[in-house]
Amino acid sequence: MSANKKFLPHWLTKHLFAYDPAHLPLDKVAELHRKLARFRVDTPEVSIVIPAYNEEANLLNMLSSLAEQEITRPTELLVVNNNSVDRTQEILDACGVRSIIERKPGVAHARQAGLMAARGKIMANADSDCLYPSGWLEALTAPLQQPQVACTYGLYSFLPSEKSSRISLFFYEKAAHLINSVRNRHRAYLNVYGFNFAFRRADALAVGGFEVDSGREGSVAELIAAGAPPPPSGRCEDGLMALALLNEGKGKIWRVTSINARAWTSDRRLVAEGSLVKAFTKRVWHSVRDLGFYLSPSQKTPS
Repeated sequence: MSANKKFLPHWLTKHLFAYDPAHLPLDKVAELHRKLARFRVDTPEVSIVIPAYNEEANLLNMLSSLAEQEITRPTELLVVNNNSVDRTQEILDACGVRSIIERKPGVAHARQAGLMAARGKIMANADSDCLYPSGWLEALTAPLQQPQVACTYGLYSFLPSEKSSRISLFFYEKAAHLINSVRNRHRAYLNVYGFNFAFRRADALAVGGFEVDSGREGSVAELIAAGAPPPPSGRCEDGLMALALLNEGKGKIWRVTSINARAWTSDRRLVAEGSLVKAFTKRVWHSVRDLGFYLSPSQKTPS
């Protein structure tokens, strides 16, 4: 995980260290093994569940951020290895992280496997290539103490690479979150990001779990990051889960705007577009085109 540290929050820079997956820094691994020991509990109240596919280049950075979490309840950390062929499993084992292997390819299968294996009453979803502030878990899950809230999601910021600047990414995020606010009135499920949302596990099981044949690899957030609109049907595993919880009367979808609930993720989807201007233009065009749908109070979705 590479990023220009300029203009980044101070807490973030300590987790952006470089390492060689083939020659892990033993001192860092030992430190993480020690700090992550508090997540090795038998009866957790909260489960942090993370899918991972060939994430050897990012795992230590992500684990470093989770090792600093300020937790007030027994919490477990569970990583679902989705058939990785690199050193992902080796890194997880070295750091003492509980993991399971899901042979069926695709993030939806990995999330469903994590749901079934998790032991906490609350499930917080994260991703292997993201970094999380120390107050992330508490900020994201606190609203679930209200029975009328079924699902929470936080916002995101992008880590700049050599092909982007933090300043330009900041303005892109501002525009993206403005559109997010518009959708949040009647289409909040389209804003739910697989790398940053939480729900009660019993509710998720009651609605049948994740939609494993959701028709896409990836999540709503990945489409948004690429400047593409989420499918109106919500057919992504994260959006479908939120929509199912809403439609089955489990409660409302809650947008957590606290800076503590903001995940920092790679800008690789944006860079793939060629430029931020191109990604921004595409995003605005799709949003204007779909504005009527976003503002419609009906919860019905097109077939």
